[in-house]
Amino acid sequence: MRKILLASAGVMVMSAGTGYAACIPTPSCSSLGYESSSSCEGGIKCPFGNAWNCTLADKINEITTEITEIKKVIEEGGVGGGNKNCAVGHIYYSDKTCSVSYDASKTPIGVVVYVDGQGHGQVMALKSIGSYAWSSSYTDIPTLTNFTSAESASYDLNSCPNTEKILAAGDKSKYPAAWAAHEYKTEGTNAGDWCLPAAGVFTFYYNNQQLVNIGMTNAGGTQIGTSSVVWSSSEYTSYTAWYSYFSTDYGLYYGDYKNDSLEVRPVLAF
Repeated sequence: MRKILLASAGVMVMSAGTGYAACIPTPSCSSLGYESSSSCEGGIKCPFGNAWNCTLADKINEITTEITEIKKVIEEGGVGGGNKNCAVGHIYYSDKTCSVSYDASKTPIGVVVYVDGQGHGQVMALKSIGSYAWSSSYTDIPTLTNFTSAESASYDLNSCPNTEKILAAGDKSKYPAAWAAHEYKTEGTNAGDWCLPAAGVFTFYYNNQQLVNIGMTNAGGTQIGTSSVVWSSSEYTSYTAWYSYFSTDYGLYYGDYKNDSLEVRPVLAF
């Protein structure tokens, strides 16, 4: 039979039949990761002295915060603040929810015109916010891609990235359309949330006119007609940019010059 004796300075193990005792030193608190000399909320106290491990407590708090954020995102409809319940033609409300039919208890701010299948998409404002020039002069923005065909422009969905590049190139006197979209706001949104739509957003609208127009009508908005001309943020050359024109392929055209005043209809990414 074996006997184990504990001593204050260490652990002494007495083994029957060996004729000797071995003394094993007690581990120090610091060697076990207990490095704080004062207690901390959620910390763990060293069993061998007055020291605490606060790193573990910080990690637990960090993980708890991450879990809380993930739960919040899930409750809002998807990773990154998206909403997997939204589809093209749905009415989009100020509380960031969507519905097929009009909900009178909420405030509609737009209609979904594009979704990516991952819970993200873009919402078009219910009405034009006025007519503005794309730019006051014929200037090419080097950071923007020049799309030289309607087909290639129809793949551009970078509404907000395009808008940011335009804003960085000059103030509102130089790029009125992009700044007007940037400064637009509604209930539930702030200035800076909305963007000048990329050309591909109009192509999605063009390909889904029946769904989007029903949503616009039900939400009290204005449809984009077959001859409506609304600026996009997609550049063609230094002289012109793409705009909506639903009488042509892909719903796009580029015939007007950048200093011509065309409608602006902002979009909101979700």
